[in-house]
Amino acid sequence: MTRKFTATFVLTAFCLAFCCGAYSSGASSVSLCASSSTGAVAAKPEKKNQTVVFKTHLHCENCVKKVVENISYVKGVVDLEVSLADQTIKVTYNPAKTDVETLAGEIRKLGYKAEIQ
Repeated sequence: MTRKFTATFVLTAFCLAFCCGAYSSGASSVSLCASSSTGAVAAKPEKKNQTVVFKTHLHCENCVKKVVENISYVKGVVDLEVSLADQTIKVTYNPAKTDVETLAGEIRKLGYKAEIQ
């Protein structure tokens, strides 16, 4: 084997054993990260997305555009619906990444009220 191939093989084996958490002391073999001893993929429990509706005061389509362009990029926002007719901002978000207070604060930074409906 060439030296470059050997180094790549050793690095790959190290990553599989230690970085992916497949290593355990006393284990006679190393399993791949994506599989377990039963062959099933272990999934992390995820929190379900939550939705909050804010009552606000939007004046025109430019207000809607401003909210969409800014709030849709807040970390944790999954979906966003802004209604000029209803004067509401409906945000679906990942509670592991953001919360209602943060979302309300981001809306207020834009100059709009954000009352939870």
